Amino acid sequence: MNGCAHLVWPISDRMRSFVLRTAVYACFIGSVGAITPALAQVANGQEPVTVGGPSAPPLTPPVDGALPTGIGMMSIGPWLLSPSLDTYSFYDSNIRTSPTSPLSGPGFHIHPSLLADWNTGIHDTKFYGNIDSEIYPTLSYLNNTFNRQAGAIESYSPLRDLTITTQADYTHNTLANALTNSIPSPVISAANPIPSGAAGVVAVQQTVVNPNDAFTATANVSKLLNRAFVNFGGTFVRTEYENTPSQNLDVGSYYGSGGVWLTPQFYGFADALDANSVPVVGSIANSYRARGGIGSAQIWLFQGSVYYGHQGTAVDGDGSAGGDIYGGMLMYFPTPVWDMTVSVDRLRNRSGITGTTNLGLGGLSLSAVGVPTSSSAQITTISYKTNYKLTSQIALYAVASDNRIAYIDQTRVDNSWLASAGISYQVRDNLSLTLDYQYTRYLSPVPDTSFTRNLVSLGAHYHF
Repeated sequence: MNGCAHLVWPISDRMRSFVLRTAVYACFIGSVGAITPALAQVANGQEPVTVGGPSAPPLTPPVDGALPTGIGMMSIGPWLLSPSLDTYSFYDSNIRTSPTSPLSGPGFHIHPSLLADWNTGIHDTKFYGNIDSEIYPTLSYLNNTFNRQAGAIESYSPLRDLTITTQADYTHNTLANALTNSIPSPVISAANPIPSGAAGVVAVQQTVVNPNDAFTATANVSKLLNRAFVNFGGTFVRTEYENTPSQNLDVGSYYGSGGVWLTPQFYGFADALDANSVPVVGSIANSYRARGGIGSAQIWLFQGSVYYGHQGTAVDGDGSAGGDIYGGMLMYFPTPVWDMTVSVDRLRNRSGITGTTNLGLGGLSLSAVGVPTSSSAQITTISYKTNYKLTSQIALYAVASDNRIAYIDQTRVDNSWLASAGISYQVRDNLSLTLDYQYTRYLSPVPDTSFTRNLVSLGAHYHF
């Protein structure tokens, strides 16, 4: 049974009830006592860099912001153009994170991009496109990558407290992850780039050369309320593989999230996501994640949050898997230019799925390897992140994490370590230089699976 018609989630009654209760709660906590609109930082319900809660609800009402003047920018009529060029030279000791036949060598990374924006205040239309290519001069050309992306985002704000956003995206990737994330990841583009500093660091998981095209459509509604917000939407992604069409996959998902201040110091939050994967060959799989928690405002020099929830996957005719997710984070701001974050996250997955699957557990952005949803495992992630503004031009960051993957009812324990650090120098308003280093180590008792990777890069970002 394949096709879009089967994106009407064949989830078990128990799973559906759990997800829907949490989604309703997410909407409810964002609407209690709502009269006055307020400004919010709204999570889109897609896979974040950490698995903690969304940003704190707002405390101030929305205002009509000034429209871009276009001064000092390129323009064509009402369209403001933002072209940029990223160039990097790097050395990678294990290009595909292979445990048996690592490829190493120097390379060049070229990333030109263009963002065109027409903002009338009520309508905000963005078109974007980029090319992302890695070239290895000392290796076979088959290792080079030539990725490209194009898309559009339309945001409609009939009221200051209501925004409706739609997005269409096309992305071509030369490489594919060994496992497909069961929880859909956000679309990264010039219109919504990766966060800078420690917040944007993720582990590069194992990849294979498998060119593919991904077509994504997203719709999202964000409502701002009195010291609260509610957010919900859906995404459809079709992935087509050039050389292995039997791996083609359709994924449909819907999500909801919300948050509200409970006291002047503490807020509550909840979010839920349900995704349905329909492969051309194989069984339909349904994955979900739902969680809720408590976060705090900055109290003296500290800020934190804790959460608890549940995740799971059900495969048609082949059983199900699932377990608890819980954790927390503590942020420390010793000075206005220095911040530190320590987080601990745990995911349990007890599986009754008997067949093999290429779906991986979500929420493992700092792990060097993915873990299949068919594996029974307990995964504990401890991470430390820090950012430091040395001067008005120089910024530093560092990240360290330890992922312990203990397989349930087995003696096997795998470990994944990540260490990353970098420095950026703002030469002038439109030019910055960066130096970054990332170390990845995966250690497993299973023969021929452990590996190490060192990646160092020196780059420049120029905004025209």
